[in-house]
Amino acid sequence: MSKLARRLADTRRWLDSIVIGQRLCPFAPPVRQPPALRLRASVAECSCGVAAELDEEAAALRLGLDSPGTEGSPETSLLVLGGTLDNGALGWRELIALSWKLQAEVIVDRGHAEHLQIVLFHPAATHSTYAEAGGPADAGDFTIRSPHPVVQLLREVDVLEGVRSHPDAEGIPGRNRVRLRGQGVAACEERLMRCIAAGEEA
Repeated sequence: MSKLARRLADTRRWLDSIVIGQRLCPFAPPVRQPPALRLRASVAECSCGVAAELDEEAAALRLGLDSPGTEGSPETSLLVLGGTLDNGALGWRELIALSWKLQAEVIVDRGHAEHLQIVLFHPAATHSTYAEAGGPADAGDFTIRSPHPVVQLLREVDVLEGVRSHPDAEGIPGRNRVRLRGQGVAACEERLMRCIAAGEEA
């Protein structure tokens, strides 16, 4: 299995066993399969390359919005990145910095600001902006941790529909963090690592 294929396989396992399996996102099951879900492994080696790839994903999502009823139009896209970018490690803070560039160059400059939004996931993601590497672990952070860095695109109309259809959509993130903290860091870490280990055994 190639590195790109393994990256996608790890991400699918994460979606099934953690995002859906742990009920972190009640809106995920209906869009788990293509064409609703686009899952793409990035081949970019620089931030400009990632922006170009995300621009293509944004265009695919806008197709269904601009031409309602278009057969096979996706509702969400996950761009799965590698561990390095611009000749350096792609850590959580680097991914956040990259997202600012993507927001400006892809979402705003391309006229998607009212239609699409970016969501980030990362193996070392933290909810606290000021969390330091090596600091106290928080199982709640595993609500936004993934096997590989991920830039997700969501359609604003779907986000609003989900909020309206759920009795307490705003409370979902908080409840997720509480539940994972109850499970403990070790259990959450082991579950995430299994998504990667299964790919290495294949």
